[in-house]
Amino acid sequence: MQKGRGTFVISLDFELFWGLTDKFTLDQYRTRLDGERTAIPRILGLFDKYGIHATWATVGMMAFETKDELMASLPVAQPQYGNKKLSAYEYLKTAPIGEDEKSDPYHFGASLIREVQKHPNQEIGSHTFSHYYCVEDGQTVETYKADLIATHSALAKFGVDATSLVLPRNQWNEAYREATQEVGIGSYRGNQESFLYRARKDGGQNLFIRALRLLDHYLPLTGDHITSDETMARKRPFNIQASVFLRPYMPTLGMFEGLRRARITRGMTRAAREGKTFHLWWHPYNMGLNTEENLATLEHILKHFMMLKEKYGMESANMGEITERLQT
Repeated sequence: MQKGRGTFVISLDFELFWGLTDKFTLDQYRTRLDGERTAIPRILGLFDKYGIHATWATVGMMAFETKDELMASLPVAQPQYGNKKLSAYEYLKTAPIGEDEKSDPYHFGASLIREVQKHPNQEIGSHTFSHYYCVEDGQTVETYKADLIATHSALAKFGVDATSLVLPRNQWNEAYREATQEVGIGSYRGNQESFLYRARKDGGQNLFIRALRLLDHYLPLTGDHITSDETMARKRPFNIQASVFLRPYMPTLGMFEGLRRARITRGMTRAAREGKTFHLWWHPYNMGLNTEENLATLEHILKHFMMLKEKYGMESANMGEITERLQT
């Protein structure tokens, strides 16, 4: 990568059901999770086709072959959230977890991690071990560090040194910056600079905030959120700030799909022209429903990237590659 060129970054929150246990039942999300396993190879196929480098930020709990292996790897120091529904450890006490991926494809995903690794330029990063929430009551810097260390150990079995971090619900805690660097994290995905995207505790996303965020996916209310190398390099770990969440296609808003696509490609174009970074993200299960429509939008975006690459020299990079560039 050459400094001064625009960069297109993609990160995916790779979590199966672990990121949903406090909001939904498995039955409510089963269809999307089944669809996720169909969508992932097709996403990877598009990445191959358009030369896309991406970071798959992976929850450590999904990286095991068996339930016994998972249970033996739980960190001793665990968060004691005031809201116990937030805890994957509490969930494990009563949830119907299967014995392995074959019997339980909703909690185990080792084969999916290996599938990602078969494709060039795909980075396996950290999405914490237990889908950890680091601004919630009842957790501490000690349990945070223990969680990240457990993630690193789980992913190391795949030959991965997970140095790129995506925090669940983007709950970055500035007080944990030093601890984050101490456990070997080189970069993280920070929030967009707007009050709409400020890290909030569970329940802090009121109806007004949600409505404005939905509108922001179709109209650039909060701007493009592109970032310069100079800004990202100010502090370590580096903040590779999010630009836009690739919201899943909604049939009820299908008539506005052109606006949603334009909102994303506008930011990409500006980043390419100004030599800055545009960071797009989503969850693979977001494409588990309405898969054809979602993949069509993704391909539209990737085709736009190819045009920007030809016209402005824009490059695709995963978070680890951005970190390497910033370190120089």
